[in-house]
Amino acid sequence: MLEELKERVCKANIQLRDSGLVILTWGNVSAIDREKNLIVIKPSGVSYDELTPDKMVVVNMDGAVVEGEYRPSSDTPTHIALYQAYEELGGIVHTHSRFATVWAQAGLDIIAYGTTHADYFYGDVPCTMPLEENMITENYELNTGYAIVDTLARRNLGPMEVQACLVAQHGPFTWGETPEKAVENAIVLEEIAHMAVYNTNFQFGLTRISDALLDKHYFRKHGDNAYYGQGFGSIKALDPSAASNSSEEDIQIAPSNHTVELKNISEIGEVARPVINKPPKKEEDVFKFDDKAVPSGDSDMSSGMDIMPLEPDAPGEDLLPLEPDPVGIAPSTPPFGSVTARTGMSAAPAAPVTPAAPPAPKKPVPPAEPLDFTF
Repeated sequence: MLEELKERVCKANIQLRDSGLVILTWGNVSAIDREKNLIVIKPSGVSYDELTPDKMVVVNMDGAVVEGEYRPSSDTPTHIALYQAYEELGGIVHTHSRFATVWAQAGLDIIAYGTTHADYFYGDVPCTMPLEENMITENYELNTGYAIVDTLARRNLGPMEVQACLVAQHGPFTWGETPEKAVENAIVLEEIAHMAVYNTNFQFGLTRISDALLDKHYFRKHGDNAYYGQGFGSIKALDPSAASNSSEEDIQIAPSNHTVELKNISEIGEVARPVINKPPKKEEDVFKFDDKAVPSGDSDMSSGMDIMPLEPDAPGEDLLPLEPDPVGIAPSTPPFGSVTARTGMSAAPAAPVTPAAPPAPKKPVPPAEPLDFTF
C-alpha cells in the first residue's frame, strides 16, 4: 500500500540526518495521499540507520494504524492536525535542529533580516505561545498542532506564505506541497535561524528587511509571476529534427519582467560607502584648548600677583638650591622656576640653621618621707 509514497518518505527522513538537522531519533517526516486520506510517517524511536521503506507506517486521519509493524511517530497527532487544517500541505517535517530550536526555546520569532530569509518565507517565522498546563496533560501532541494553526490565524498568515512555525519551548515544524519540499524548508529554516543568532548580536541599528525587498525576493520565486529557475522565461523548445535548419532568429525567448540595465565599467563613478547606523565616533578635539592663551592680570586667578611666562635661566648662571619651607607656613613665592626667573634678581644664600640642643634629662625626684601623724 502506497509503496511509492513510503519510498519518498523514507528518503526524506534520511535526508534530515544527512543534512545535519537531526541526531539520534529527534525528528520525523510524513506525507499524505489526499485521495485516500492516508498518511505515511516515520516509526517512533527507530534509528535513521535502520530506516527502510517497508518500516514506514500508514495511518488514517484518526491516527489509527492501517499498515505497518511499528508504532507511528509520537508526533503523528500534530501532523494530522496540520493536514486537517490546511489542504495545501503534502508533507510535514519536525526536527530539533540546533539553531531553530534555540529560537523556539526562547519563545521568539525569527525576524526576516535579509533576502536569504525572504526567498522562502514571506515575513517573520512565528513562534507559538507556550502551551498551558491542561493542553500539555491532555492531548499534548494534538494541541501542539492546534497551537500552530492558532498562531498562523492570529498573525493572519497563510500556510503557504510562511511554511514554518516554531513551537515555544519545543522545536520547529515545516511543511510544503511535498515531503521533499518540507525537508528543503527545514534546511533553509535552520540556516536562517543560524544567521539570525549572529544578526541579533550586532549592537547598532539592526532592522528587518524592507517591504520592497521582501516582496521582490519572495514573489520572484513564488506566485503567478515568478521568474526564478528554469520553469519560467526559458528558451522555446525546438523540434530536434529541424534544429540543424534553424537560424538564430528562430530561437524565441519568453519575455521576463526582470530587466537589468548594463553599464560600461568606465561609466560608473565612485561608489559611495554604505552608511551603517553606528554610534557616532568620539571627537578627538573635544578637550583641546589653546595653551598659548595667558589670563589677564585682573582675572580671579591672578589677583594679587602677576603671571608671566617663565624664561630659562641665563647661560652659565648658577642655580640656587631649593630651600624647604617651614612646616605650617605657606611659601611666599610660587613653587616653580628659579629665584632669578621669578623675581628677576639674584638672592643671597640663606644662613645655615643650627639645630637646637635637645633638653637635658630631668633628674629623678626621690619619694617624699611619709608624714608622721602620731601625737
